Amino acid sequence: MPFTLSHVAAVLPAVRRTGTARGPLVASALVAGSLAPDMTYYADSVVPGGMAFGAVTHSLWGVLTVDVLVTVALVGGWLLLREPVLALLPAAWRGRVYGLVRGRRWQPRSVSEFGALAGRFVLSAVLGAATHVVWDAFTHPGRWGTRLVPGLGGTAGGLPVSTYLQYGTSVVASAGTVWFLWSALRRGGGGRGAAGLVRRGAGRTGTDGSGGAAVGSGAGAAPSLSVRVRLLLTFPVVLCVVLGAVHRTLRAHAVYGAAADWFDYLPTVLFGSGAGLIAGLLLYAVAVRLVVRRARRSLSVAGAAAAPSGPAAGAAAARSAARSVASTSD
Repeated sequence: MPFTLSHVAAVLPAVRRTGTARGPLVASALVAGSLAPDMTYYADSVVPGGMAFGAVTHSLWGVLTVDVLVTVALVGGWLLLREPVLALLPAAWRGRVYGLVRGRRWQPRSVSEFGALAGRFVLSAVLGAATHVVWDAFTHPGRWGTRLVPGLGGTAGGLPVSTYLQYGTSVVASAGTVWFLWSALRRGGGGRGAAGLVRRGAGRTGTDGSGGAAVGSGAGAAPSLSVRVRLLLTFPVVLCVVLGAVHRTLRAHAVYGAAADWFDYLPTVLFGSGAGLIAGLLLYAVAVRLVVRRARRSLSVAGAAAAPSGPAAGAAAARSAARSVASTSD
């Protein structure tokens, strides 16, 4: 599909609106697996041969091997991005969104339990990647699906019939995914509310209006960013998206020139902007986590230094240190 995220729609029947998967499956692996076969197309922005390697990730062998490894990388990246990205949302939405994307907390207590969880993860990744590959087989010219169904290999209006199916199903699947997310959020995002997130007046270090980041109390808490800081941090991400799209478009134009029209550049723009988005979000997430870690370390040092003076003095010192790193939230 020209829009890779549309593939998520294929695995949503196996995901509850609480953010957990049905049966023994792992929701994050299902979703990431449904995206995995296309990731080399985005990587082609910086890794030569990424587009050609897509033939491997879209094969049966790739579904069982490479796509599973890509899924592991995607889930790891998601765990890095989750809390920092949530911090960009308005405060009123953070709790519900977190309740949805947090999913099920897996805590294997033995080697056998870990092995069982790993097996469920691999199974989910394979199923997710398989939905992607099968869907593409019927929506991309020259693949086994278009050869299997009479008519899909033909043309209409100068374009392959499968191309109409490709773009049409992208629109329908995108709409279905948006509807799923909206309905899940309206139900409360799994009912966990803002557990683990910074909430107004709770679990924060304090505020002083300096425009920085308020620090949550838990290890997995999302920082509470002011509106000004959120806008400031969003700009570099948007810039990465634009630069990624321009880079891929100019590179494609240098190869194809006048032989390609605007329609041919659509996938190029999407892959380039997607690569830029991934890079921008990763840089943003690392920066936010480093800032929050530094702020928490400052709080710990301040609290330890004030400990001999008693709990009240320690709390006052911690609040004083917090004011140097905290900000007003929206």
